[in-house]
Amino acid sequence: MIINAVKATNVLKYAELDLQDLPEKGIIAISGENESGKSTIGETVCFALFGRTFSLGPDDLDKVLRWGEHHCAVTLDFTVDGVAYQLSRFLDRDGSHSARLSKADDIDNPIARGVSGVADRLFEILGYEFDEFVESFYLAQREITTPHPHSVAVKTMAGVAPLEYVAAGFEDEIAQFDEMTEELEAEAEALNQELEELDFQEGYLMQLEDGKNELEAEINANKSVVENLEAAADVYVQNQPLLKRARGKRGRACFWRFISFVLALIAGGAWFLLAKKPDMAQSQQLLQMLQQKLPNWQDAWIPYIGYAGIGFAVLMLLFWIRSAQHASRARTLADDSRVFSDALEKARAVTPFVGETASEKEEAASKPEPEFSEAGEEQMTIPAVDEPVRPEESAFAALLSKVDDVVADIAEVRTYVEAESHWLRSQINSKEEKFWALGQEVDRELERVRQVARLTEVTESLKQKIMEIQGKKEKRLKAIELLEGASGFVSSNFNRDIRDLVARTLPVFTQGRYEHLRIDPDLTVRVFSSDKRDFMDLDEVSSGTQRQIMLALRLALSEKLLTRRVHGDQFAFLDEPFAFFDEDRTRYALKALTGMSDKLSQIWIVAQVYPEGTDVEFALSLKCSRDLDRLSA
Repeated sequence: MIINAVKATNVLKYAELDLQDLPEKGIIAISGENESGKSTIGETVCFALFGRTFSLGPDDLDKVLRWGEHHCAVTLDFTVDGVAYQLSRFLDRDGSHSARLSKADDIDNPIARGVSGVADRLFEILGYEFDEFVESFYLAQREITTPHPHSVAVKTMAGVAPLEYVAAGFEDEIAQFDEMTEELEAEAEALNQELEELDFQEGYLMQLEDGKNELEAEINANKSVVENLEAAADVYVQNQPLLKRARGKRGRACFWRFISFVLALIAGGAWFLLAKKPDMAQSQQLLQMLQQKLPNWQDAWIPYIGYAGIGFAVLMLLFWIRSAQHASRARTLADDSRVFSDALEKARAVTPFVGETASEKEEAASKPEPEFSEAGEEQMTIPAVDEPVRPEESAFAALLSKVDDVVADIAEVRTYVEAESHWLRSQINSKEEKFWALGQEVDRELERVRQVARLTEVTESLKQKIMEIQGKKEKRLKAIELLEGASGFVSSNFNRDIRDLVARTLPVFTQGRYEHLRIDPDLTVRVFSSDKRDFMDLDEVSSGTQRQIMLALRLALSEKLLTRRVHGDQFAFLDEPFAFFDEDRTRYALKALTGMSDKLSQIWIVAQVYPEGTDVEFALSLKCSRDLDRLSA
């Protein structure tokens, strides 16, 4: 960037500043006594470019206005790489601040408007911002010191700033990852605490379900036993009178069968003797007896005796068949009734329910035993409904024996079955209560399992997130490590380049007494002494030599920024660079500045006076005065 013209009104000291047709190359010398407005020219250029000055921050911009004035304006014409631009800036007491940037050949169509818009566009054109400017091309009126190693400007010039910017972003992300990890770990810990409070036992749900299924099977089996027992008892009770009648009918049929057999045998024998063996003595005796008993006896009746024998034989056969039918009926009824025996045994095989509590067992043990009365046969009273007591084993054995013989009394059967059924149903009720209790416990355990599954899933998800975050954190730590290595490499190269650039100007500034510098990574400067053959701290040299060395270092930074970021030629503004220089040092410095760099072609230098007899020819000389508030050239 080369300044072509500066025009300002009411800026700092000057009511009007008008510098036109400024030379593009050479030294522009500004001289004058203290408080004559020399530094104002540099601050005006700085304000025009960046909307601020080195001595005034953004919050003190109202001090840029000349005392007593309400507004100020500045217009800066400059050229960058052959393209001419015009930058205008306006400021008033109310804080209104505006800026406009145009190309010189098209003033009416600005390429940027507003403070921020102009700042962004200028950075694209110039290649640097305010911080880099004041560390390189603009040496304000101050003590020349070593550039701060951690300044953004120096880091930007060195190429380290982007790396540190990325590293800082990674560090912020790492801090966020640490916060996220702490939050996730705290959440995971809370979930683990909830899991512990649930007191979940692996496999307990399966045990409960198995127990519930087994108990359900027992309940169904017991219900089946009760139903079979009562059904078999009903069958036995129904069959008992039928069986008695069948047995009675069979007995009567057997009796008449026997009578028919005897009569058939007598009639057949008599017919045989009378018809077939009439000459036998037994036949004569039988005939005489019949004649005596039957006065009207006729021999013609003998065949009818045979017929009577046949008839009695037929009756015997009929009674035989009838007897067999009743016997079969009795056997069928007896077999059906004996099913009751199996039902009794199956019911007796049901063991007392072990699911009752100890208090329930004690209560059951305290209940009265069943009462029996002996009246020919052992009888049993039914216990009270609310006191289900099982019949004794002796009562069961006695009844079973009678049932096997199908001789058990109906009343005894009913009494026993009611007592046994009542006890079995009480067992079923107890099991059903336990079944429902198990069902509720299963439901609770299912809910617990769901909660455990949900908490476990969330916990695993949190662990996965923590692992992912740790992975991201490790990547960023590795990236920071790589960036630090790259920063060290870039810084080392930057320091080396600065040393090389300083080596070109330092011998000229110091008349060959000092030629080499050593710049540490923290930008601590040490100078090589030819006399001592070693590097010395700056404290070991005179103040004037220190300022010569620092001026050479500043110009080296300018040269470095030119090669890295700036397009085309560049100006530099040096405010009182020769303070505390003697005349000889000033002459050598001026001479060094004239041929220092091809690209740093326009150099503004501020000094109270310049030494006489210098052979340096200035491209433009500006004389400032305390008594004048207007300056034009």
